[in-house]
Amino acid sequence: MPHRFEQVTPRVFWLTPESTTDRPVLGVVVGDEGLLVVDAGNSPAHAHALFAAMAAAGLPPVRYLVITHWHWDHWFGISAFDAPVIAHTATRRILAAQATWDWGDAALDARVAQGVEIAFCRDMIKAELPDRQHLRLRAPDIAFTGAMEIDLGGVTCRLIHVGGDHAADSIVVHVPEARVAFLSDCRYEDLYVTPRRYTAGKLFPLLDCLLELDVEHYFGGHEAAPIPRTELATEAAQLRLVGETVARLGADRAAVLAALAQKSGQPLDEDTLAFADAFLAGL
Repeated sequence: MPHRFEQVTPRVFWLTPESTTDRPVLGVVVGDEGLLVVDAGNSPAHAHALFAAMAAAGLPPVRYLVITHWHWDHWFGISAFDAPVIAHTATRRILAAQATWDWGDAALDARVAQGVEIAFCRDMIKAELPDRQHLRLRAPDIAFTGAMEIDLGGVTCRLIHVGGDHAADSIVVHVPEARVAFLSDCRYEDLYVTPRRYTAGKLFPLLDCLLELDVEHYFGGHEAAPIPRTELATEAAQLRLVGETVARLGADRAAVLAALAQKSGQPLDEDTLAFADAFLAGL
């Protein structure tokens, strides 16, 4: 599905994701004194698609760029931005190292063989960026730990480190005045293991943190529609139920599924089955 650039509130916009080459959600927050973009996109072309949409909407130039975590699809567009780049200290450390790597086909294939990279990301990198000869990467300029607040004039962005299974350096961008939060990928599973996994120790505190925010709509990193607060609360309750059931019954998948089916009183849906397998993988 092609990108859509949509206005969420008078000061918040977003560019929807595109799954063909794993382009994630990009967020835009507009203040009286500057504009902040959430994530750089997975290539300069992705970033320029955002710039074109912003220009068509009459928005000002970018003042700050925030990178939410270290995965390639959220920062490979960084060279297109002429603005200070902000990230968590762990993110900056990882990106500084990756900026020196060889991103040619042979090197990518070797990292997959070594278990440093996964085949899905390699394939998406090759699809989005067939020619990486001129790919230019750089480390963020500004790093923080814990949380950071940016006053854009009339609107504030709170950058909050939440971690999680997907990436330990994950942050979210909370816009209190708009009651919006850009979550990026923080609530997704750990992709760098097979099978993908969740752990209660990382996921449950993250979900608590997200629901403590005064937010009406959340934006996931690869979801094509905003997530209402009620929907996230329902998802969090289901994840907690599944995770607690796995913790109580252990690695016996049949017993876990039977207990969940008894609790729900109906056949288990695909999400519950996937959650169960992810928590079982995390034991």
